[in-house]
Amino acid sequence: MTELLVVIAGLGAPGFLLALAVAGASPVLVFLAPLIGAGLAAVAAVLELGVGGSLLAWYVAVAVIANVAVVALWLARVRFPAPADPPWEWSILTLAVVLVALIIPLRALRAELIGWDANSIWLTHALMVSGGHHALVSGLKNPVYLFSNPDYPPLVPAAGGLAFALFGRGDLHIAPGTTVLLNACALGVVGAGIAALGSGRRQLTRLGAIAAGGAICLVGFAVAGQFGVNGYTDLLWAAAAVGAVIWGLVLPRGTQALVIAWICAAVATLTKNEGLTTGLALLVLIALRYRPLTLSWVRRLRRRSEGRRFPDVAAWPVAREWAERAGFVVVPALPGLVWAGLIHRLGISDRFFESPSSETLVLRAHATIDGMAAQLAVAPVAAAVLVAGCCLLRRDRERARFGNPAWLWLACLASLLTIFATYVFGGYEIYGWLTYSVNRTTIFAQLLLYAELAIWLVIALDTAFADDRVQQRNATPSAVSAAGGPRS
Repeated sequence: MTELLVVIAGLGAPGFLLALAVAGASPVLVFLAPLIGAGLAAVAAVLELGVGGSLLAWYVAVAVIANVAVVALWLARVRFPAPADPPWEWSILTLAVVLVALIIPLRALRAELIGWDANSIWLTHALMVSGGHHALVSGLKNPVYLFSNPDYPPLVPAAGGLAFALFGRGDLHIAPGTTVLLNACALGVVGAGIAALGSGRRQLTRLGAIAAGGAICLVGFAVAGQFGVNGYTDLLWAAAAVGAVIWGLVLPRGTQALVIAWICAAVATLTKNEGLTTGLALLVLIALRYRPLTLSWVRRLRRRSEGRRFPDVAAWPVAREWAERAGFVVVPALPGLVWAGLIHRLGISDRFFESPSSETLVLRAHATIDGMAAQLAVAPVAAAVLVAGCCLLRRDRERARFGNPAWLWLACLASLLTIFATYVFGGYEIYGWLTYSVNRTTIFAQLLLYAELAIWLVIALDTAFADDRVQQRNATPSAVSAAGGPRS
């Protein structure tokens, strides 16, 4: 366990200044720094594949460049316009609750579990990445390893490769263990985001939000089950994507929340193929929330069709708006997209779509719907809470400046549709494929819907505590009047 803590500290140290610049002294800093470090390792692996060299050399170079850039921005007096840091006592309480909630499931690390995919895919890829450019390219292109999905993104193998660089390959458990700690860090970002819903509100609301933040961490490990602690990466990309939703689509808009959402989405895109597609969808939604579409161009076209004259609008502002939206999507996703492009150029692909299935699309669709529905028992409850919340708490949510719940549900739907299409049009035998994977591919949707329940809970608590105060304030004069008025 000590070695794992050293590895996670080694990932967090290069990411600390970046996390501090983004998050300030808020509790999310602790969990964000290792994720940034793992993201830098993934960028190093992309450079190792595309340019050559070794993972460690590129990691040092990338980390130095990133930290020098942050220091240069500070010296230039460039600051993120972040909201005021929460009072230190609330930050410590939030950090303590989330850490305790994460430590409880992490006790399973003492068993040193390595799951099937953790061994055949992620551990194998970590050994390839740690071997240098030639070992990486030859390993990924070796037809013997086609079963290991060689096109998968590099974040987890890169983090495992750095663990091997620190402690050698004598203990192979250190790479899957590093993945488990990154799972916890991603859930910590989610928990800190839920706790941030109560920031600046009544004390009881803050306590409820912090408790909900700790609970969502436990829920994340519970939803993932053994796959959260045996080296699988499904919880990592799912929790990172949920973090992108909480910070980018739910919390009030701001530069701090936006950049944290970008980091989470980038981690998701660099972790697994499902994370790449889901992360891209989330980045599009975040771009639309921060740079909303307007209907001015539709009105201009309508006036033009009616022959009505109107002032011409310069094309530059419109082009700039679309360029900003494109930048919101492309910049965070660039490392993942570059990796996918390099993999395609090398002629490497997975086996999911290698050959068409002999089963009919109707059969595959029906089986997929049944398999996914069995994993989404929380969906009807979340839908009912959504309806009740929109009817009773809509104005309270708007006053809190939280994002419209439609953003969260669109994110959930986009992920489910992508997973559904993969199963329907993939080449594997559908029933066996669903049996060993559907409980993992739906982790994101399940965790996101549980987060939706937590969001509405915090809003309801704040409203209830406000109503109680109003009733107490109104009841005081009545009690005095009933007693015959004030006595001298």
